[in-house]
Amino acid sequence: MKLGIIGLGRSGKTTLFNALTGRTGESAPAGGAVTPVMGVVSVPDERVLWLSALYHPKKTTHAQVTYMDLQGMSSGAESKREYMAHLLNHMRPMDAFLMVLRNFEDPVLGSPRAMADMRELQDEFLIADLATVEKRLEKLSMEEKRGKKLTGKEKELLSACWEVLDSGQPLKSRPDLSAAPELRGFTFLSAKPLLVIFNNRDEDDRLPSSQLVSEEAMVVRGKLEMEMAQLAAEEAQDFQKDFGIEESAMNRVVQQSFRLLQLATFFTVGDDEVKAWTIPRGLPALEAAGHIHSDIQRGFIRAEVVAFEDLRAAGDYAAARKLGTVRLEGKAYPVQDGDVIHFRFNV
Repeated sequence: MKLGIIGLGRSGKTTLFNALTGRTGESAPAGGAVTPVMGVVSVPDERVLWLSALYHPKKTTHAQVTYMDLQGMSSGAESKREYMAHLLNHMRPMDAFLMVLRNFEDPVLGSPRAMADMRELQDEFLIADLATVEKRLEKLSMEEKRGKKLTGKEKELLSACWEVLDSGQPLKSRPDLSAAPELRGFTFLSAKPLLVIFNNRDEDDRLPSSQLVSEEAMVVRGKLEMEMAQLAAEEAQDFQKDFGIEESAMNRVVQQSFRLLQLATFFTVGDDEVKAWTIPRGLPALEAAGHIHSDIQRGFIRAEVVAFEDLRAAGDYAAARKLGTVRLEGKAYPVQDGDVIHFRFNV
């Protein structure tokens, strides 16, 4: 799972990135073309810790999320073009975006204008997608003029995308278009899931009073969270109590990221390794097996499944089997969040 962190200049985007990843300092120099900085975060999950305590494996592997920090967009037409070039080159492979909006007084920029900033960024997504659609439609029209007969529904679908974008709507408002197999290679920016993050000052943990956000939204106190992420565990706990932080930004953002992308986690266990696997929610067991190894998918026989809560209630796998909570499932079984699975296969 890869999420790109975007925002205007001085929004606190890099501060959030540092809070999530535990990095220190600026992730990219100001001005000019930059290379995005990647940070891999292990997903906090007490279920993994419990399973590891049960099996005492040689290795314990949490699920991981990759966040990418890209230089913030400054005002001015030229810088916007440069910023969008970075988006086109680096953001299209992302699964979703975290949009960081400044919701605090800034000594340079003044009062917050979070809603206006959000519209500015969303407009850039629409413009980029519209340019992509128009370029492809122009090419298809040229091919038709040269006598080439177009097959499939690509032109029809792109024309429908143009109408949506031209009306000022993101393509995720029409998932039937953005998810069409014929358009899979376009990776439209406005079709990707979006989590809006209001970056507040240290003393403020409230959402803005103007509730005009149609996207999923949350509040972080970025500066506080970054400082806390760089403390030792015991000091971080005291810090949380002092500032009334019930749960760290990393935990909350990661959890929201999972919900945003409709992801689930299943577990494989044994003496060698306890491992968490991230998959789309409801993925069939056959395809989930392929996430582990193609041979397991190819030779799939059955999935031996127990829900994590049933396993914990029983105390161990043998007790769960005696209680009848361990069951055999076939290829089409939709894997549930928290399933502990042993795949039976033969190749």
